[in-house]
Amino acid sequence: MKYEVFISFKNSTNKGDKTKDVHEARKIYERLSAAGLKVFFSEESLAETGKGHFSKSIENALDQASVLVLVASTREHIESRWVEAEWDSFMNDVRSGNKMGELFIVNCGGLRSSDLPLFLRRQQMFQSNEMDKLTNFVKNALPNPKKLEDYVKASLHCLAPEKNEDKIYLLSMHEGQSEDRYHVTAYWGSRTAKRLSSMMKAINAKAEEALCLVEKLCQEKIRGGYKKRQLNKILSKEARLQLLACFGLIDQKNEKGKIDRSLEKPLTSKKSSATHTKRPDKVKPRATNSLKKRD
Repeated sequence: MKYEVFISFKNSTNKGDKTKDVHEARKIYERLSAAGLKVFFSEESLAETGKGHFSKSIENALDQASVLVLVASTREHIESRWVEAEWDSFMNDVRSGNKMGELFIVNCGGLRSSDLPLFLRRQQMFQSNEMDKLTNFVKNALPNPKKLEDYVKASLHCLAPEKNEDKIYLLSMHEGQSEDRYHVTAYWGSRTAKRLSSMMKAINAKAEEALCLVEKLCQEKIRGGYKKRQLNKILSKEARLQLLACFGLIDQKNEKGKIDRSLEKPLTSKKSSATHTKRPDKVKPRATNSLKKRD
């Protein structure tokens, strides 16, 4: 599972008792999960993780999450070893431009803004009874989910009844090994096909090169008898399901692999931008260290 939200909290006191924070964190986890969000909450998310993979699981979840919810009742808990490592690592990624993200604080004690560490005082803080407000802020902070149209850059249709031809040809441009590299893939088959054949046309090409290749291949097919068509008018439901699976866009919660209807928005005539912000040359080191145990 790829996580959207990471919940950070101090698990236990020096005496080994559960903190107030962990009980509040569970409520937030249940609330956000009920709202359809993918939430990392160590009490649940690490249940099936072996001890040897504890640290790696936390680091992966932090890296994936676009929102971190910091739950705390005291400044001492915020500055405890593992909690500080989590929120500091997250904020370092945001400040250095490695990703877009938001950090929200949930006060389940008597915290005031002035009680917070300096780098957290500008972050939005919620009281424990403001779950509706928190949920709305978290949802609005998450990036818009990608749709099939974000990957398929050209959809073409060739209809020649006299030759018994009714074929489609699609060109996709999807992420490569880094943020500024892309793969270009061609898909083809009959318009009613359940599965399409495919061939990689370029691997890890720069954005400009990938776009030029897509345009070149598109024009070649147009000269050969294909015409541009809207994706939703030429693609069978089964073939659409195959493509959604290729790009990891199927809603896993849908029963029996049903297509998430929100992903079926037709292609528009506007060209979508393929530019991304490049990673900075120098990135401040993470502060996660080896998170082998929580407090």
